[in-house]
Amino acid sequence: MIVPGRAHLGHILRYVGRPLIWLLGWDIAVTALWYTVDPDWIEFPALPLTLLGSAVAVYLSFRNTTAYARWWEARTLWGAMVNASRTLAREALTLLGDRAVAVTVAHRQIAFVHALRLHLRRQAPWDELAHRLPTDELSSLREVANVPNAIHARTATLIADARPDPILLTTLARTLSDITNAQGGMERIKNTPLPQQYATYPAIFTHGFCLLLPLGLVETLGLYTPLGSTVAGFLFLALLQIGNDIQNPFENLEDDVPLTTLTRAIEIDLRDALGEKHGLEPVKPVNGILW
Repeated sequence: MIVPGRAHLGHILRYVGRPLIWLLGWDIAVTALWYTVDPDWIEFPALPLTLLGSAVAVYLSFRNTTAYARWWEARTLWGAMVNASRTLAREALTLLGDRAVAVTVAHRQIAFVHALRLHLRRQAPWDELAHRLPTDELSSLREVANVPNAIHARTATLIADARPDPILLTTLARTLSDITNAQGGMERIKNTPLPQQYATYPAIFTHGFCLLLPLGLVETLGLYTPLGSTVAGFLFLALLQIGNDIQNPFENLEDDVPLTTLTRAIEIDLRDALGEKHGLEPVKPVNGILW
């Protein structure tokens, strides 16, 4: 996630740099042709171009709104995971009556959120879990498809084996269900991308509009066509790229939900709740980006 206030010109140019260079080259070519050959076949009527630009802008705005809704839901679900993790640790410490079991539950929840982060990013969790879970459990986890779900299920079994009062067990079970629901929501977002039309059509319409743009501006702007067309095209290309970047919030890219930051925060909170001296620090931005 890009930290607010840290965007700069270099980042902006890298954001849509390659298509913008192609657009600038096309703008220069159209302008040169307009001055060197018969301009009648180069010009494009302004009214259809205006209508097309308005339609493309509305389409991109609608697509980006849908993409941002996915990103924000992902962030909301991780906020719920942070709260549920704190709640689970607190309830384990205060309701189970066995501190050793409560500490194990909290440590397993830390392992769970790290495994979930790597699961959503399609990365192997074994190096992260090697010092967090017993060796025999790690061996058995290699046989399952959903590692965080298996960790969570065994945590629930551990709590049940502690045989707390049924009323207290109901309270803990509710928190475990909240964690499961949050994980399910994240996996739904990860495994259900936007329909292909949301990716294909905006790109076709935007690039087509950018190709027609200098043809409609050259008669009015003349030698300034490359400047005007490139600036206008940049706005549309940026809108297109923003939607592409945020529609899948768990790809470990710079615009994604900062899972590493959130899981580190959960680990710090839970270890603090246990009274452990851990020396962990919150994740800091790297070049203006939180991962």
